[in-house]
Order: sequence, then C-alpha cells, then structure tokens
Amino acid sequence: MLKWFRKFAVRFFVLAALAAACAQAQQSAPATAEQPPATARRFLMWKVSSPTTTVYLVGSIHVGDSSMYPLPAGVESAFAASKVLAVEINIKNVDQSKALQMVQEYGMYPGSDTLSQHISKETSDALDDFCNKHGLPRDALEKFKPWLVAITIITIASREAGEDASLGIDMHFLNAVKEPQRIGELETVEFQLAIFATATEDEQAALLADELKHMDQLKDTMHRIQSAYMSGDADRLQKVMDEENTGPKSLTKKLLDDRNVSMAGKVEGFLKGNEQIFVVVGAAHLVGDKGVVKLLQDKGYHVEQVVLAAK
Repeated sequence: MLKWFRKFAVRFFVLAALAAACAQAQQSAPATAEQPPATARRFLMWKVSSPTTTVYLVGSIHVGDSSMYPLPAGVESAFAASKVLAVEINIKNVDQSKALQMVQEYGMYPGSDTLSQHISKETSDALDDFCNKHGLPRDALEKFKPWLVAITIITIASREAGEDASLGIDMHFLNAVKEPQRIGELETVEFQLAIFATATEDEQAALLADELKHMDQLKDTMHRIQSAYMSGDADRLQKVMDEENTGPKSLTKKLLDDRNVSMAGKVEGFLKGNEQIFVVVGAAHLVGDKGVVKLLQDKGYHVEQVVLAAK
C-alpha cells in the first residue's frame, strides 16, 4: 500500500489550493478598474507599490497544460526583474521522505481505526464507485483519513483529465529561477498539512462527500477555471469558483480566508524592504472581498491589476 500511496503523497499540498478553488471558494470579487481597450489584455497579476519597492502578485493555478504557455511577455519581464520568487511552498526543495512521514502521521488512522468507521454508507458507496471506475484499490484507502482520500481522488481525477502539476504556473516560475534570484516560501508543508489534520471529523467527511459528488464534473470545472484564469478576468474566475462553492464553509475559512490574512502580512513585510519580489500563490487567494489584493488595498497600499500589450 505504501508504494502506491507514495505516488500521491508528496504532491497533495500542490493540489490543495486547487481543491479550495474548485470546491470551496466563497468570496465575492473586488471592484475592478475600467476594462482596458481591445488592444490590451489583463493577466491575473497585480502590482503593489510602496515608497521603497514593488511587489508583483501573480495568481497561480497549480495544474495546467501546454495551452497556457507561453505566458505574456510582460509577466515574464516582471519576473526576470525581480530579486526573489516567493511561492506558497518550494516543491522542488521538499524532502520527499520527510513529507511522506508527515502525511502518514497527519493523514492516516492508527491501530485498528479505519476510514469506514468515520464516513456514512452513502459516502462509502460513492467512494467504491469512484474506485471501480478509476481502477483504484479501495482497500488501500481504508487507513486514510477523509481529507487525504479527498486529495488523493482529486489528484487521480485531475491527472486523468490531462492536467499536469509540472505545468502549473508556480512550477513554471520555479523552473525559471536563475541566480542570483532567490526562492522564498510563504508557508511550509507541515503548516498546510496541519490545516487538514486539525479539521473536524464533520469537516473532513463533508469535504470527501462533496468531492465525490462533483468528481464527474472535475474536468469541466478545471477547464472553466483555466479559461477564466487565462482571460485575466478576476470577476469571471470568482464567478466560476462561487458556482462550485458546495463544500464545508468552516473549512473554507481555514483554507482560504485565514491563510489570506497571513499571506497579506508576508507581502506587507516585503513592501517594507527594498527588493522587487514576485509572489506566486493560488489565484483563489488573490481575488474576492477577503483576498490578498483587497486586504492590501484596505491597508492603504496602491494596488493595480497589470494591463499587458495584446498578443
């Protein structure tokens, strides 16, 4: 079982933000400026200015495909001119054995405890159906807690939908870093794991039930999010996410709202320095009345969505 499990464990935290975006985002979009003329386009990138420096905020989708590239030249130029790339987690620097150990500690039942003792018969039947359709050994999931099962099935379904974590926006920029640029992290693997590990049984069970209910629409949802993302239309992206808001709201707060406050605080720290920094986080963290963009605006910083030359 562990050999099979290892294939998914290390990537789970990359997909966690996508799970939040697809199934749990609930904020409304912030007010936006007038639409640019037809000769220009937007990207989900904001420029935040302080008296000493500039910070770029770029929304990421953590899995993607080749149609998303190349990115606009203006985005790549802003990245190239930045001293630091700040991401949620630098997945390229993760100790896989340590990550696996933490996932086992936080996401698996000890002793004789099993998944079936913590989920309803309806959810168990739906999971059986998913496993049968996708060739997944159901018994291998019995030691997994519901949140880890949810992340696992999202990983499998997104892969089968043709989405690739190696083509996510954050991974694109991690691969593009060149000395003397540095990579910074806003969070840690353990921090993200702890969000799920501390979720209540009801929250975990509701998350799993909701993901199973909507798994057949995952491919379509991902394509809609990707299309909205590439349009640079924050309102459109928020609308798609709002339509998918069927998961437990209390877990949404932990996955998005609470983390947004922390991320905004980190960005404010960058703005007090003198280095240009390029921040890449899940797009769901930037948009909305409780998103990082609005939080920084409320703190008095000048924030503007970047308008780029049309391709």
